[in-house]
Amino acid sequence: MPHFKAMDPILEMRYSEILGEIDQSFLDHAVAKHRKLSMPFLVSGPRDPNARRIMVIGREYGGRGWNVEHNGEGPNEYVTKALSRHRDFFNKAMAKAGRDRGDTFFNFMRALARSVGSDGGLIYSNLLCFDSGGRSPRYSEHFSFVKRLSKQLLDVQLDHFKPDVVIFANGMDTVGVRRQFFPIEGDGKVCVSMRNWQETGIAKNQLWEFELYGKFLCYRIQHPSARSKAAKAARKHLLELLSQQRRTANLLPDQRTADASLSRAGENG
Repeated sequence: MPHFKAMDPILEMRYSEILGEIDQSFLDHAVAKHRKLSMPFLVSGPRDPNARRIMVIGREYGGRGWNVEHNGEGPNEYVTKALSRHRDFFNKAMAKAGRDRGDTFFNFMRALARSVGSDGGLIYSNLLCFDSGGRSPRYSEHFSFVKRLSKQLLDVQLDHFKPDVVIFANGMDTVGVRRQFFPIEGDGKVCVSMRNWQETGIAKNQLWEFELYGKFLCYRIQHPSARSKAAKAARKHLLELLSQQRRTANLLPDQRTADASLSRAGENG
């Protein structure tokens, strides 16, 4: 299992290799401002290497929170600065006391940390690695490049962090991009073993479980800012599922068998 420290030389090397192959002007803060694009968003690892790793892939447009002061020092320097920026940004958001106003991504992240007992294993990722002035980059002339680089970085994150659970929380605005990255049908399908909880009253289009590449346990919800009763019920149900999984994981093997039997009995009742 990889050991995720504040400095992770293998992760930094992998990011640097990818960024070394792109037009270096995308790593230039001044050029980014002119293009109305952010700097590339790079994801650091979980703070606790022994915690259950839960990677949440959102649809956040961080803008200022993603940018780093970088003007042509090269991809290695950029990666170091960007990972430090990501850690500081995420740690500050998670340390906030109380709730943000309304339904927000980080309200969900803090609720997730409470459900699983810690934020040490949480990984804050994003479907797209750029934003445009704090908004979606999909109208940028560089959107094809944005998608290509975003997919490369996501692939590295999945392979390097090897999350126990992946939550796609990017919502409907980028559903087409998510399905392009991770097809759910056709010859290139990589999402299998679909499951929903419609029989328990959770709307079918609000919460799915599936396997990605046959090895990552995944859930798909609407973006955490969705305010409908159905979306809120799905988020609550997912948090309860993850909390139950944590409790079961802490049991001895024979206790897990008994706990699973009781759970099935409850479902059949």
